Amino acid sequence: MPAAQHRQTLQTLNQRASREERREQLIKVAAYIVEFEGIDALKHARIAELAGCGRPLVYSYFPQKSDLYFAISESFYRRLEERFTCEEQYQAIKGFLAGDHSLSTRLESLIWDVIDEYGCAGLILRTVPELNEDFQNYHRELVSRYEYRWQRYFSELGADELSARLLLDNCTAVTKNFALAYRRGELDRETSLKRTLSALGALVQNDIQRIQKHVQTNGINKERTT
Repeated sequence: MPAAQHRQTLQTLNQRASREERREQLIKVAAYIVEFEGIDALKHARIAELAGCGRPLVYSYFPQKSDLYFAISESFYRRLEERFTCEEQYQAIKGFLAGDHSLSTRLESLIWDVIDEYGCAGLILRTVPELNEDFQNYHRELVSRYEYRWQRYFSELGADELSARLLLDNCTAVTKNFALAYRRGELDRETSLKRTLSALGALVQNDIQRIQKHVQTNGINKERTT
């Protein structure tokens, strides 16, 4: 769907809505800007323009630009967390690596449901954590709060903290790229899902094999030196 069509789904701010509802509306506008106009275009004035409100109102919710980054990211992660439990996610990853793709297909479809509803801004910001120091700090908090579940199984297979984090970073980038192609109408939903799973499968399996080989080699070397 082109950006113009996504823009039509944005609603003018409802001044009679509750404070929390207005905040969510502003976050959705901010997420649209990040996805279709770019991170540099994310300004309080532009949000006010699209939301049909004054800039002071936007500033009252988000005094700093970093507050907008935080809100967009957390809203995306929270929606993901509402769709599936930590254990379901763990079992999906475990099953996928064992050759059973049923749970991972369902999980990826749920992620696409969130993207349909909320867009890709959360994924975009996730792949550029160097935005500023404040965002980096909050990014680390998001990882500890939400992404540990993705890294759990990688760690159990022998990946150290750095390897697990880099693998997750690469998986997120792959997901973002296919999700953006879907959102822009370049791929339909079914095709984008299949290609995402195929790319993630190759990436994870190759990396895990490399990690396990490294662990085995280190084990052999340790035995020879003892």
